[in-house]
Amino acid sequence: MTGERAEESPNRACCAAFEPHRTDTRRSVRRPRHVDHWRPVHSWTERDVWSVLERHSVLPALPYQIGFHRLSCRSCIFQSADQAATLRHICPDDFERLAKYERRFGCTIRRDIDLHGLADRGRPFRAALNRPDLVARAISDRWTGSVRLSR
Repeated sequence: MTGERAEESPNRACCAAFEPHRTDTRRSVRRPRHVDHWRPVHSWTERDVWSVLERHSVLPALPYQIGFHRLSCRSCIFQSADQAATLRHICPDDFERLAKYERRFGCTIRRDIDLHGLADRGRPFRAALNRPDLVARAISDRWTGSVRLSR
């Protein structure tokens, strides 16, 4: 079960809400394995997602609270300039390690620009600047806090 929504991209729109997973081998004679892939929110809009979270008093994931619009790898190759600037602000050591890899291998994560250049074009998300408590919790490997909104 995964949370892809058709609205997110043309590639995700092509996926079915329910289909055999790419690792499915149910027709294999040697090693059959039945694996289905269900995308329960595939047809939902972003507004639908936020409405359900609010209706059930579910606290949005910390990256959303910081300003990220979707969750994927922290240093996704598709990151925006603002995401790169935010990453450089909240995880400077990790950011610099990736920038060093770019220099070492002579290949950038993005085809058109290196990480520092991309981050220079953006601005860190406001919450990343103003809410160090959120940042600390978001980059921690241990969860602290509730998953419910306090009312």
